[in-house]
Amino acid sequence: MTGSVLLGLGVVVLLVCAAYAVVCAVRPAARVLSGATWFRAGDRHGRAAVSWVTAKVAAELVLLVIGAALVFTLASVFVEVLDAVVDDDDLTVIDRPVVDWLAGHRTPGLNRVVIAVTDLGSAVALAVASVAGVAYVAWRLRSWYPIALGVLTLGLVQLLVLGIKVTIGRERPNPPGQVVPETGFSFPSGHSTSSLVGFALLAWLVCMLTGNRTVWATAWLTAAAGAVLVGLSRVYLGVHYPSDVLGGWMLGLTWLAVVAVAVWVWRARSASRNGDHQT
Repeated sequence: MTGSVLLGLGVVVLLVCAAYAVVCAVRPAARVLSGATWFRAGDRHGRAAVSWVTAKVAAELVLLVIGAALVFTLASVFVEVLDAVVDDDDLTVIDRPVVDWLAGHRTPGLNRVVIAVTDLGSAVALAVASVAGVAYVAWRLRSWYPIALGVLTLGLVQLLVLGIKVTIGRERPNPPGQVVPETGFSFPSGHSTSSLVGFALLAWLVCMLTGNRTVWATAWLTAAAGAVLVGLSRVYLGVHYPSDVLGGWMLGLTWLAVVAVAVWVWRARSASRNGDHQT
């Protein structure tokens, strides 16, 4: 158990270092782009246009329209995956062949690494990391906002996953092919959904503590890479089909979009109220 935890922490360190290296590699190109004359001119014109639009249309309405379009798009993809699972066609055609192929290409050493990766998306690991992160940021900012954000993101999505699992009732891959024993229903992958939402929450919390854009990019890139690895680990270990993982990712993205839109609208409304009070 201790070895798996240490291995998992090693994976986290490697992910952060790799994400930071990628951010540092692309930063010079971003600086050249942001310093270009045409970019600055376009930015000025863009800001002027945005100012004109927001003067004519309420910011809340703009955010709602954009947010609703994003949520609808992500939810539509999730529904397509869900429909394929229910009808057992389209995407699910590759489910069993992929699981069977991976089962025949496992190695003991790789199994240990993948188990450590999948443990990063476990309920215990996410709960400990999220509670610690939320508590620290709430204390640093002297605000209840991080706590509310944690409950809305990682807390409620667990109930959503459970409800869908029970409703769909899809069986997991055959137990003999599982590297680690798992019970319960298969679709959507709880690890995939929870790790995506949980890692995004941690990245969000990091962004609350600093205005350093390099740190922001590193945090979000690490979160994305971690969510992908956890999802893939579930298929490798034989406890989920690829469509379960894809459904979990899309459900997580949809829920994050819902929470982000709610936060944006709330901030726009608060800013509007503050402006009214000042005038």
